Amino acid sequence: MKYTTTLEVPVAWGDMDAFGHVNNVMYIRYFETGRVKYFDELKGYNWADDNVKPVLVQVTCDYKKSVVYPDTLTLKVGVKSVGNTSFVMVCEMYSPKVGLAAVAQATIVMVNFDRQKPVRIPAKLREFLHPIEQDELS
Repeated sequence: MKYTTTLEVPVAWGDMDAFGHVNNVMYIRYFETGRVKYFDELKGYNWADDNVKPVLVQVTCDYKKSVVYPDTLTLKVGVKSVGNTSFVMVCEMYSPKVGLAAVAQATIVMVNFDRQKPVRIPAKLREFLHPIEQDELS
């Protein structure tokens, strides 16, 4: 998998739960931060151009190892596949203490908010997604 976005996310004390490790929900939030950074890095693509926006329709997470405070996770985010109306993003989360901590995946569907219906990925956005991840697409 070719990752195009990398970021570090500090683990906060409040990210942990009563069992003394990072709460499972936090990994989904970390992935959200990674997806937003990925979208922010699509320089030249203006999300405000029209009323077609990305909508998260599915997210999964495979928890590999527990993480505890203090720690800093390195997130690697990329697009795994691109379809007609959707694309799949993946995120690996690494801890310097435990190694691979989690792998998350999200399906994003492009939706026309005026019509409230899925639409083909706009050609302009597809230009950004394909070259970035071209080696990984089938």
